[in-house]
Amino acid sequence: MGKRKTLLIVLILLAVMPMLANNRIILLCGHVKDAFTNGGIKNVKITLFDENKVPVDSQTVQYYNEDKSYMDSYYKFSIPAEPKKYIIKAEHPDYEPCYIKYDVKCLGRNESFEAPFHYMKRKIKTLQGKDLKDVVVKATRVKIVFKNDTVVYNADAFNLPNGSMLDELIRQLPGVKLTDSGEIFLNGKKVDNLMLQGEKFFNKDRQLALKNFPAYTVKNVSFYDKTTDRSKYLGYNNERKEFVMDVKLKKEYSKGYIANAEGGCGTHNRYTGRLFGLRYTPHSRFSLFGNLNNMNQYYYPGSDGEQDPRTADNGVFSRRVLGMNVFSANKEETVKNELSAEIIWNNNDNKTRTVASTFLPAKENYVASFNNTNWYGIYSNVNNELTILKPFYISSNTGWEYSNGSSKSTQRSVTFNKSPFHDNEGAESLIDRIFKSELQPIDTTMVNSMQKDMHGNGYFSTLWETLGTSKKLPWGDHFDMNLDVTYTKEKNTTFNDYQIRYMDQNHDDLQNQYSKEPTTHFRYKAWGSYNIHLLSKWNIAMGYEYEQRYRHEIHDKYRLDWLDGWSKSHHIGDIPSTRDSLLAALDYGNSNYTWYHSREHSGLFHVFYDKDDKDGKIRFDLNMNIINKYEKLCYQKASLDTMAFNRNWLFTPSVSFNYSTPKGMGLDMSYGTEINTPELIKKINVTDTTDPLARYRGNNDLKNSLSHVFHLGFRNRIANMQAQYNIAADFRIDRNLIGNAVTYNQSSGVYTYQPRNINGNWTGSVSNGFSMALDKDRLWNLENNASFNFNRNVDFVTFAGSADYQTSKVNNIYVTDGLKLTMQKNKFRGALIGNMEWHNSVSLSDNFSTMNVFDFNYGMTATYVLPLNIGISTDLKMYSRRGYSESAANNNYLIWNMSLSRSFIKNKLDLRVTGYDLLQKISNHSFVVNGQGRTETFYNNIPSYVMLTVGYKISINP
Repeated sequence: MGKRKTLLIVLILLAVMPMLANNRIILLCGHVKDAFTNGGIKNVKITLFDENKVPVDSQTVQYYNEDKSYMDSYYKFSIPAEPKKYIIKAEHPDYEPCYIKYDVKCLGRNESFEAPFHYMKRKIKTLQGKDLKDVVVKATRVKIVFKNDTVVYNADAFNLPNGSMLDELIRQLPGVKLTDSGEIFLNGKKVDNLMLQGEKFFNKDRQLALKNFPAYTVKNVSFYDKTTDRSKYLGYNNERKEFVMDVKLKKEYSKGYIANAEGGCGTHNRYTGRLFGLRYTPHSRFSLFGNLNNMNQYYYPGSDGEQDPRTADNGVFSRRVLGMNVFSANKEETVKNELSAEIIWNNNDNKTRTVASTFLPAKENYVASFNNTNWYGIYSNVNNELTILKPFYISSNTGWEYSNGSSKSTQRSVTFNKSPFHDNEGAESLIDRIFKSELQPIDTTMVNSMQKDMHGNGYFSTLWETLGTSKKLPWGDHFDMNLDVTYTKEKNTTFNDYQIRYMDQNHDDLQNQYSKEPTTHFRYKAWGSYNIHLLSKWNIAMGYEYEQRYRHEIHDKYRLDWLDGWSKSHHIGDIPSTRDSLLAALDYGNSNYTWYHSREHSGLFHVFYDKDDKDGKIRFDLNMNIINKYEKLCYQKASLDTMAFNRNWLFTPSVSFNYSTPKGMGLDMSYGTEINTPELIKKINVTDTTDPLARYRGNNDLKNSLSHVFHLGFRNRIANMQAQYNIAADFRIDRNLIGNAVTYNQSSGVYTYQPRNINGNWTGSVSNGFSMALDKDRLWNLENNASFNFNRNVDFVTFAGSADYQTSKVNNIYVTDGLKLTMQKNKFRGALIGNMEWHNSVSLSDNFSTMNVFDFNYGMTATYVLPLNIGISTDLKMYSRRGYSESAANNNYLIWNMSLSRSFIKNKLDLRVTGYDLLQKISNHSFVVNGQGRTETFYNNIPSYVMLTVGYKISINP
């Protein structure tokens, strides 16, 4: 009886399954374009016929990138999942009707099919009746528009200081954060790519575009999730959508040529120059950037950006930059290519004063130092990205980077057993006082003193190629094949002259060091996967990856002071004239040669669910990769010739979930693991004494480190208030983290570092932000960003001769908050800005004093157009510090910048007078605390100056 019931159920299922299959619905998609411009066409009626010309369905096209110069018009029909022939008609009053035939053949697990494009020809018209008159439309400038999950900012609604670049526009956008490194966040969500008119733009060096692209050309800035090119080819989201910032140009700049240039000179030998040119067509783009200045900054008076002394560029530097970007695509946009290149010349002059203390088991020691470094270098890169979407997907990224530089420095330092500072005495004055005593001990707490002169030069060159391809199979699945190859070569040459006095031993150590260190590195990786695309939105991908690395390093180190009379008769940078003399100075104890080789076999398993419809987006990813990693290192040093091996099985699972609605609400959750294997060179049990005061010893007992990383984020918006808000929490636990155990010799002041695994390190943070309009007319806007971060830092430290390392545990709490209130009406824009950072450090160590460091600033920015169209921009901010160990750091800095500008010749010619740091108060300073100690550093900076700038811009439309 049971067998009969089972048979009956099977027969019923077999009968129902074809019925279910017959009810399945798939999509038939297509695009409509103007046959001449290749742009989209609005209000086109699409009618779907069967092969007998019987109407099945009809609709009006939808739009993608509506504001784009080559807008995309598309349609989607829901049709039965069965082989069938169709006729698709496109009609518009201004165009000739256009017909496309399409045959739906192999269904498999395909969810959609794409018909060939409709290229519509415009009808020939004759002018009738009266000539059209110009129509002037006046509208209120709305700052923010929410279009489903897209946020659009109207650039003309923001009053920018004259001459502003794109970065200043981004800083003014409510809810948008631009970091010093060029990262952009909207309501807490990080931007993956920068786009110009819907295409990638200078993503290799985003800062180059942000700081050189003129803001006056921008119509609006949109933030949205963009389908990747690979997913477009496959017809579904195989990859996560990219969150992009898309810059749209004004109509008069979206075709033809635009160019602008400016140059300026100021007091204290300050200068600036800038050049920008752009040629744009619907399917090509050429842009050229040029910049040179020695101002250390890119902010304009009236900017919402921070001139915080702690985050400003350190030292005084001059920079010259030249960059170009070329984009082209075919008519169907199935072949796209972007070529970018840049070259940068830098000349940096850095002077630092540093006070550092190390937490020892029963006390602290102090090091006061002064360092003067001058560095000159050149950096260049070329990058080409090619994408092909038909007949299958191909992506290629080819690039080359090169840098070459030289540096000279002089460093002076003194080590003490306890705090050596007199009342109100700073680090630099302390060092000057000590060295003026001709290295004689003037304090019984002094351990050693050092002067080090360094000359160095080197180069770095790397070439890479990344090639990827995907092929969609007739039944809906697809496979991927990828290749990644990198070749790197570098060489560094260094001269170090040491003069060290050890006070306890009353002994001087003079060393003249010379080193040559070339390195060659080669890596390639190949991987492939097969993706099963299920009709339930689920996907299963399985693959294999192989990676191989090779690295050869030569570290030839010489002690030129071993040659008779060398120190007295030669200067730094000189080398012996004969090879035999040079070999006689070879430091066999520190010279070494390594050959590293690794192979990785990885099994890839990826399960994901992706749903993207009018109700929202859901994305779930589960990755479970297993890696077999084999490493081998051949090491030679003096009489030592050894090999080290390491083989690991690594399991690195990760899981993430993302949910968002068309109204802007989003939820992100993720968990991942990170496993780092120790470098084999660190496991070679040898001691390196190249640095007389900082020795290094290997450790063959190192283990793999493991980290667990958690993230939770929520964001939302309230459209009628133009409000956005977000909250996020992050947590990280580190196991067997590799840190440097420190042994300190109290009599000589020499540190010995050895890598060791340590536990107990973890971090946790919570952050939130919001922005909102405060009134009905959207004149007032309030923004706030706050964060709380806790860091448990555990590290080793001990005295020389001690049997065991002791741990130093420091709990760090960081609290930040930034508040900005802006008001804009007509020609006026003003902002009140306040920021604070509180850093608390606590340790159970008896010799550790609890530290409370408080940095805060407050002030205002304003822009206004005076009579005679004279623009004025100014900012006045007070920067304050409290709680620092050096009294010079506990101070207030009132920073005031201002500019006056006027445009002539129909706004083509700009004149601007700018004053930076008019009160001469800027001073750079940084403060770092970890498990081993604390460090305070002061940097030199540029002087206050006034500058006259002249700018000119042109636009040529076809």
